[in-house]
Amino acid sequence: MKKFKKVLALSLALAMGLSLVACNGGDAGTSSADDASDASSEEGGSAEGNGETFYIYVWNDEYRNLMANYMPGYTADEDHMGGYMEDGTRIQFVENENANMNYQNKLDEALTDGSQVDMFLVEADYATKYTSAEAGVAMDVKELGFTDEDLDNFYDYTVDVVTDENGVTRGVSWQAAAGFVVYNADIAEEVLGARDPETVQEAIKDWDAFEATAKKMKDAGYTMVTDYQEGSRVFNADRSTPWVTDGVIGVPAEVEEWTEMAKGWYDNGYMAGGATWDGAGNWGNGMREGNFCYFGCTWYLLWSMDEQVSGSDAHWNICQGPAGYYWGGTWLCAAQNCTNPELAYEIMYAMTADVDVATEIAKGDLNFPNNKKAAEAVAAENPSVGRDWLECENYFGFCQEAADAIEVKNMTPYDQMIETYQSNMGEYFAGTVTKDEALANFYSQVTEQWPALSAPEE
Repeated sequence: MKKFKKVLALSLALAMGLSLVACNGGDAGTSSADDASDASSEEGGSAEGNGETFYIYVWNDEYRNLMANYMPGYTADEDHMGGYMEDGTRIQFVENENANMNYQNKLDEALTDGSQVDMFLVEADYATKYTSAEAGVAMDVKELGFTDEDLDNFYDYTVDVVTDENGVTRGVSWQAAAGFVVYNADIAEEVLGARDPETVQEAIKDWDAFEATAKKMKDAGYTMVTDYQEGSRVFNADRSTPWVTDGVIGVPAEVEEWTEMAKGWYDNGYMAGGATWDGAGNWGNGMREGNFCYFGCTWYLLWSMDEQVSGSDAHWNICQGPAGYYWGGTWLCAAQNCTNPELAYEIMYAMTADVDVATEIAKGDLNFPNNKKAAEAVAAENPSVGRDWLECENYFGFCQEAADAIEVKNMTPYDQMIETYQSNMGEYFAGTVTKDEALANFYSQVTEQWPALSAPEE
């Protein structure tokens, strides 16, 4: 592992340029830094450590588990809510669920009320809220110790997402979330005559081909897609305008195009209808039988499909589909008031830039690494992905090409409103509201969530 660089102790005042919004998610299932500290004391942690505690804000157990399993020099507690570094420093995770902006609201409060925040995680849909120069929230990763060589070994889009308007990069990610189409290979063989990705790619190479294949699937008794959000991320990633300009919300033309196309899928019976992530509904049932494809990505296979498909008779494979895109990802940021920047660098470097660790994560978790050298090593070895249901011959080789082609366009701190848009358009697809009513409901919800924004004038 690269020898960690020494950095000067920094005296940093937090200049938070964020507009806090009211917490919509409540306190259920959350923990504050004080609660976490008390829990550490009850576990007897202070007796083992050096008296220093390093706080990392997260929204679920994904990163906690990654650190527990792969971080060199770190010994995790049994519940993975914290642990100790070799020098005795206590790592304490502060977890607040992500629903209804709860995680962001809790993080905003902590960053402005004097709570100790050393590191925190962000997602692509709101990364610029925390990594812009104006926000003044996240440290420059080069000040921590990252080099140009380190950044060049990350996929470009993962750097672009967290690079501010002045060209300063303020976060790093262990994963590259390239998007693709996941298809049922058994259904492909039955309807298209072959199950290989080359045949399926030809059948869905563009949107006209996609709809022609959707008709074949319907005629054979299958749905092409299940839920209302399918395909939207492909168009959203290619948006030619931002979701918000000068405080005014505007639906990008590409997303409008998806809306009318997906409405046709529903009306023609190509789409089952239902809610994403509903394991007991059309979304989950379709993974077990009856649905041909999903628009997924690298983390989608691990976090969304594996639980639904494992143990079923379904066999799946991947191809690029009508267009390349990305879907989310998670970034690590060091807070400007981080009490131990050297430790922040040690953790962030090990979990993202260290080739050996990135390779272990890729092999162990089916997690495509945001580390070109690690991805190359794993693709060359062509290991089993450890999932009987996934027939992809070289998953990591495929993802290398997909990740290289990703571009980031027109990001804003409000990009998560795509999810509110999807939900409202679902009602339009189902015919319970008109399109104008769905748009009005969308504008009403997002302006309530972000009062500083306004709907476009009619």
